[in-house]
Amino acid sequence: MTASLQADLARLSRLAFRRTEKAREVVREFHRVKRQIRNHCDYADLERLCQWLFVPLTLWPVDVAGLMTHVLRKMVSGGKLDAKAKLLLALLGAPPDQAVQDVAAAHEHLVQQGNYESLIKSQPKFEEMEQQLHRDADFNHAWNEIKEHFPVDEYRNPKGVVRRRMVQERNFRSAWDFRWKAKKERFQNVFDAFCHKWNLYGMEGDRPLLLKLTVNLTPFGTMILIPAYWSFDPKRDLNWKAITALHRARGVHRQGPKLSKNRMAMREEAVAAKRLWKEAKSQGLKGRPRYEWVLARLHLDCGNDESKLKRLLRMR
Repeated sequence: MTASLQADLARLSRLAFRRTEKAREVVREFHRVKRQIRNHCDYADLERLCQWLFVPLTLWPVDVAGLMTHVLRKMVSGGKLDAKAKLLLALLGAPPDQAVQDVAAAHEHLVQQGNYESLIKSQPKFEEMEQQLHRDADFNHAWNEIKEHFPVDEYRNPKGVVRRRMVQERNFRSAWDFRWKAKKERFQNVFDAFCHKWNLYGMEGDRPLLLKLTVNLTPFGTMILIPAYWSFDPKRDLNWKAITALHRARGVHRQGPKLSKNRMAMREEAVAAKRLWKEAKSQGLKGRPRYEWVLARLHLDCGNDESKLKRLLRMR
C-alpha cells in the first residue's frame, strides 16, 4: 500500500457515519489508476472531486462517492466527460474551507453518538419522556403486536435498528405513495404509524428511539427539530450562542435591514462603476484619466474615493 493511499484511508477513518466503509473502494480505485489517467483532459476536475471524498457528509450536496466512481470509470475507459457531467463538477466546485470542514466533522461525531448536549440545554425533558415511554402499557402492547404480525428482525439494519421513513425539509416525502401488496410495504406503513403515535424515529431492539430536540447541519442550512411532544421554551431549551457559531462556520456574513439595504446599494453602485469603466475604455481612456472620468460620473471624490472605486470594480 502506498503512503498516499494510506494517508487517504486514514483521513477517511477520522470521519463519522462509516465513511471508510462507504468511500474506501473508490479511493483505492483512484490510487490504482491515477497514473494511467494523469494525462486525461479532465484529470484536474477529478483531483478536485477527489478532495470532496474527505469532506464531512453533512456538507455533501450530491453523492460524491457515486459521482467519483462514475467519473473514474469514464476516464479509465478513455472517454471524455459529457457537458452535463462537466457542468455538475463546475457547480460542485472546490471543497469548503478546512475550518468549515473541521467544525462539521466535530459536529458529525457528536450527532453519530446522539449527543446534542452542547447545543441543547433541556435534556431532562427528554429523559422524563423516555422514562414514561418505557412504563407505558399501551406502547409495549402495540410493539408486541407488531412483532407478532411481522418478522421485525428482517428489517433491522446492522446495528439492530428499525427506522421509520424520514420526513424531509419543508415536509417533502420521498417514496411515500401508499402500497400494501408486499410484506415489507405493510410493515413500513404500520411501523410509521407506530412511530408517529409515540414520537419515535425507530426502535433499537425493544428500546424506543425517542425523538430529541436536535440541531443539525445540512448542505443547505441548519435544521432544528422540535419534537411534537416537547413543550418548547426558546430561551431555556437551546444554546443559541453555540448554534449560531455552528451555523456561521460556513462563513455567513452579518445581516439585518440596514446592512442588507447598504449592501444592495453597493451592488447597484458596482454595476454602474463597471459599466462606466468599460465606457471609459471604449473612449480610449487609460490610467489616472480613466479613474477620474469614472469617479466624476459616480459623484465620488477623486482624491479620497479611488480605493472605493477599486472595491466596486472587484465586486461580483
